[in-house]
Amino acid sequence: MALIAVTHALAAQTFYRGVDASCLEIRPTSSTLASHADGIEDTAPAKALADRHAGWAADMPRDVADLWGFVAGLDHASVMALLAHCTSLTVNAVKQPWERKPDAQQTADRLATAVVLDMTAHWLPTVRTYLGRVTKAHILAAVREAVGDEAADRIAGMKKQAMAEAAEQLLAGTGWLPTLLRTTQSAWLTEQPEAAQVPDDTHGTDAETFSIAAE
Repeated sequence: MALIAVTHALAAQTFYRGVDASCLEIRPTSSTLASHADGIEDTAPAKALADRHAGWAADMPRDVADLWGFVAGLDHASVMALLAHCTSLTVNAVKQPWERKPDAQQTADRLATAVVLDMTAHWLPTVRTYLGRVTKAHILAAVREAVGDEAADRIAGMKKQAMAEAAEQLLAGTGWLPTLLRTTQSAWLTEQPEAAQVPDDTHGTDAETFSIAAE
């Protein structure tokens, strides 16, 4: 019953804006990532999330008074799916320079690890997304780590824009990620037989060198 009550509370506030239909004092909030990552709303994961939200919205009863019956009438798998969707909209793992939330960030890392989030499937180090926003030292460090000292030395004398563009080409296909987007492998995965530890589709990355990523 607690599962139904919590799912109802989240769904009521997610799909019926401005409506106070739950007796649970649970208040979900959702922060947009567009202001932190230019173009993120145009990515495949963002579109998949929007499509999933639209699908659930179409299934919601017209009157919020009927929402309890709707949630209570779902099978267990559907209740869990609705709960997962509403919960996913509240996740905020953005690291702001002025914020000091070590416990929240640690939980975000654990959540990313638990769901085996691999940011190499969703993010690339380009001039737009990263290389044009960091210092030359950061660019060289990325190339040095992903490609090697020789490649980094070749672009070391370039101006910032030219260096960023050259680095984008060098980093393509390497699976390199900034530290904040990396996550260690889940413990349950490391306990599996060796053949099951690394999936066949590694997106061209060295799984031992670059950890599964998350933010």
